[in-house]
Amino acid sequence: MRKNKLFNYLIFFSIFGVFITSCDDNMPVVKEIGVESITLSEWLSDGVLMEKGSSINIAWNVTLLPENATDRAENYYSSNVEVATVNAKGQITANTAGTSEITIAVGGKSIEFTLTVIDKIIIPATEIELAITNLELMIGADYDLFSQIKVLPLEANDGFDFSSSNPLIVSVNEEGILIGVSEGNAVITIASKQNSAINTTLSVSVIDFYGDYPRDTWTMTASHPLNISSGDPEKNSLSSAFDGDFSTNLSLVRPGKNYGVNPNVAVPLGDAIYFIVDMKKSQEVNYFRIRHRDTSQAFIRWYAFDQILGSDDGENFELIASNITITNAETASQQVSPDITIPTSKYRYLKFYGKEATCFYQSSYTSQGSTVQIQELYIGR
Repeated sequence: MRKNKLFNYLIFFSIFGVFITSCDDNMPVVKEIGVESITLSEWLSDGVLMEKGSSINIAWNVTLLPENATDRAENYYSSNVEVATVNAKGQITANTAGTSEITIAVGGKSIEFTLTVIDKIIIPATEIELAITNLELMIGADYDLFSQIKVLPLEANDGFDFSSSNPLIVSVNEEGILIGVSEGNAVITIASKQNSAINTTLSVSVIDFYGDYPRDTWTMTASHPLNISSGDPEKNSLSSAFDGDFSTNLSLVRPGKNYGVNPNVAVPLGDAIYFIVDMKKSQEVNYFRIRHRDTSQAFIRWYAFDQILGSDDGENFELIASNITITNAETASQQVSPDITIPTSKYRYLKFYGKEATCFYQSSYTSQGSTVQIQELYIGR
């Protein structure tokens, strides 16, 4: 019985071995075909220019011969990784200005191209236009010309050179900010940095300004919080003196008074109160004018300022005038004061300061009021 089992095993392995041998004999043999030459795509062969921080992909941009070469895996190398790096998928990242040789290797063959990285790829302007053809500018005023420039092509980035035919009339800086210096006329030229023949011009007339300055950008701060009375009939705010709205008022609690509900503001007797106007730029000033709240409550008007001071940094103030009386403040029917003349000064910030009792009331009024209010404040030259 044991001999029969052994015999059966021998027959099985003999047949299985024949089968395996037969299968091996019929399998196709894969022949390796090597790479004989490698050629770069045209856009790589002339070298590549990249802007710092940008990326490109160079995978599968070579031609191999013979066409049926079997090893087609691409490997990439950068000779200067500080300038540019390339990953296993052929993605190049430009790191800093300079040059690097980029190698593509396939099947034992390799080829290189030069990569040049620059800080900025310049696209020159072919045409420059202005949205305006002439400009009237006040002495001491500035104007942002850059926002008015139109350039073709839209992606042009070569920058502009600005120049003035007479900087003593109007000056211009490299950002295109014009400043009126003195009365007269001048021509501003805006030219391409790459090609000065691509340019346009602007005629500027500088005039001396007199009158109320525009107030739309002005802001204000005050010595004390603003009181809000019940129902807020004053519509009290720091912007109300410049908003042109006769229903709003700037209201400050007077020294020695306590007033308001949200908040209630207390100013000790002997303290000063003040407000500071920020005109956003230094301007020549020699008068101001007040529109009082109404024609019935003269006891809540400013009657004077102990001092008016000026500053260019908002912290260090210099005296402009002292003991300034608001003409006709005691006349209830006169809601708007005349222009109150002060010595000519040129500052960005003006502080209106009051401490003495004469700043806030006249003895002929039985009610001295708890607040002092301004509906509109005008400042000019």
